Amino acid sequence: MASALAAAALLRLAGADAIAFAHAQFSSDIKALAPGDCGCGAWLDAQGRVQAVFVALRSDANSLLLWLPRGDAAALASAVGRYRLRSRVQIDVVPGWQVLAAPPATTAPPFGRWLAHADGCLLRPAPTAQRGLLLAPAALPIDAAAALEWQREDLCARLPWLETAVAGRFVPQALELERIGALSFDKGCYPGQEIAARLHFRGGNKRGLRAVVTGTLAPPPGTTLSDADGQRIGEVLYAVPAQGGQPAAALVVAELAAPAAADDTAGSA
Repeated sequence: MASALAAAALLRLAGADAIAFAHAQFSSDIKALAPGDCGCGAWLDAQGRVQAVFVALRSDANSLLLWLPRGDAAALASAVGRYRLRSRVQIDVVPGWQVLAAPPATTAPPFGRWLAHADGCLLRPAPTAQRGLLLAPAALPIDAAAALEWQREDLCARLPWLETAVAGRFVPQALELERIGALSFDKGCYPGQEIAARLHFRGGNKRGLRAVVTGTLAPPPGTTLSDADGQRIGEVLYAVPAQGGQPAAALVVAELAAPAAADDTAGSA
């Protein structure tokens, strides 16, 4: 039986202009996704700051499903909906779905594809993910231990899932969105594209993702961490508490020169 890991934050974009609208708003090449394809993407504001990170699943010729692993589907629907204007696209939050660990006997497709399974979608969440998950309508009790283990795997893989509390703080390069295929520079314009492209082609970004051990505490998103000598490491993207003999850890948007190896011990400032 599948373990329930979290409620699924999902948006559905549907209509004759849904794909064109999503392609013009988001940082990845949505038009390149064929039905049955999936890929990571983001929505940036006009200042080039990341407001949301998601996995996009192309359903058919005129519809798209967006899963925000740590984001707020309703907030993204409201924000993106303001740019709909006369576009023939309906943007709806999909309620009542959960994120489930793929059953052991189920083999998820390679990243980039998803399969219909148990009334939902079977996929791998990112190019570096070794395990599969199922997005499906369900109302199972959350398996807290499995959820924490899953979150720790995300953290160790440096998956840049964005909490609402830190939305709008980081440029895409600081979240390493290029590493997961969430950033395109040859698809045409989208909000924040000019700033993202300037950082890509001319340089200037001085931050990246680091996993750090935080001891016994899991600091909330946005917390500034320092090392034992008081040197600033960076800001917490998300964290997991101590579990099963493993210490608490955080994924940090760190200064590239900062000491932040995975076995460093950090404290909040």
